[in-house]
Amino acid sequence: MRILHSLVLAATLAGAPFSGAKAADYLRESPAPQSVEGIVPACNDPRVLGQVEDQFEHGAVHMLQSDVTVAEFSNLAEKAFFPRTDNASIERRYCQGSVMLSDNQRHTVYYRVSYPQGYASFGWKAEGCVLGLDRWYIYGANCSSLRRF
Repeated sequence: MRILHSLVLAATLAGAPFSGAKAADYLRESPAPQSVEGIVPACNDPRVLGQVEDQFEHGAVHMLQSDVTVAEFSNLAEKAFFPRTDNASIERRYCQGSVMLSDNQRHTVYYRVSYPQGYASFGWKAEGCVLGLDRWYIYGANCSSLRRF
């Protein structure tokens, strides 16, 4: 029995460096070459972009008193990914890209996809901020609360 315990302990210790390295990769804050798997959709998911677009267009009417709309998204990139852990119950994906508006102005857009932050805390939710157009600083100066990288 003592030998079995020694073998189990040795196997556990031998695999420890490999299991920790993978977890650390998920917490990096540098740009990732591709989206990390998680509960929240990827930055280029059409559903995510649809929520960011709807939010902006609602804000344009009510905050900017403008009928400007999103014409296209481009240069989309994941900037950080924070998975759910024992200490953090919300999974977050931070994204950045460019947005062309219907007035032919190009702006940087920052957005975050969070789970569980949807309606009544079910599902995921995307929130975006178009740099230079957040007059009330809802997301802080220069969209800082959505720029966690």
